[in-house]
Amino acid sequence: MEPTGMEGQALAAWEDHARSWDTTMGDDGNDYFSVLELPALERMISEQQRNRALDLATGNGLVARWLAQEGFSVVATDGARAMLEHAKARTATWYEEGRLDKERTISFELLDVTNKDQWAHFIGRGTLLKDGFDVVVMNMGIMDIPDLEPLAVSLMSLLKQDGCFVATVLHPLFFTSGARRQITVHEDPVTGQRVIDRSILLSQYQNVAPARQLLFSNDSEHKPPLSFHRSFQDLFAPFFRAGLILDALEEVNFDDTFREPSREYAARNFTEFPKILAFRLRRVCT
Repeated sequence: MEPTGMEGQALAAWEDHARSWDTTMGDDGNDYFSVLELPALERMISEQQRNRALDLATGNGLVARWLAQEGFSVVATDGARAMLEHAKARTATWYEEGRLDKERTISFELLDVTNKDQWAHFIGRGTLLKDGFDVVVMNMGIMDIPDLEPLAVSLMSLLKQDGCFVATVLHPLFFTSGARRQITVHEDPVTGQRVIDRSILLSQYQNVAPARQLLFSNDSEHKPPLSFHRSFQDLFAPFFRAGLILDALEEVNFDDTFREPSREYAARNFTEFPKILAFRLRRVCT
């Protein structure tokens, strides 16, 4: 039976695609992770205490293992059980191979960040929460969830007073808006050389319906995950209402060295338009 409700459908898609996602990302992630997301995350947490971190929507554990290498003890969560199983398996191998210091523990918890009851249970376990987290990370997960309010409200209980929430998301201008990519060709009247111009055609930005993401694997048996577009205003409003402030924002992109001449339409060829939005939020100082 197909899950009902937007939250159920969104989560079910990641249960279905957990194996293919784990295969795609592997131990080290793809170019988007290594070139765009990870460097941004590193900059965002550069001045934070290296004690305790919470990794939300951990996927196959990429960020959780990086946080452990950075010196954190990590609680890694995901709403998809199948994802957690892949994350646990890869992490166990890393410990066995000595790629992770066993003193830097990674524990795994099932947590649907759209579910208020699960948040209440998670936060209510004092032994798990202790004095809060220095860093809470959600790498490339926000566009996958339909409701940010439970997450935003919970951050006030999760973060230490000087802690931060750091996230990356597909840039709403280029990807989730459904913008059309346009390629035009003309000859330069001065040099006589052919010139290729790339632009995007944007017909909607404020009111974009949820859409299936581009299938990232050969698994055509299952529907692709859903993507939830948010304008900048809609993205940050739930966090501002909860009492958080924005103190860092980056729009990151591939440079010309990552162009794909054989695929003119490839997203990385559109170097004037950022692909990833990274940001950091903090509690208002009291």
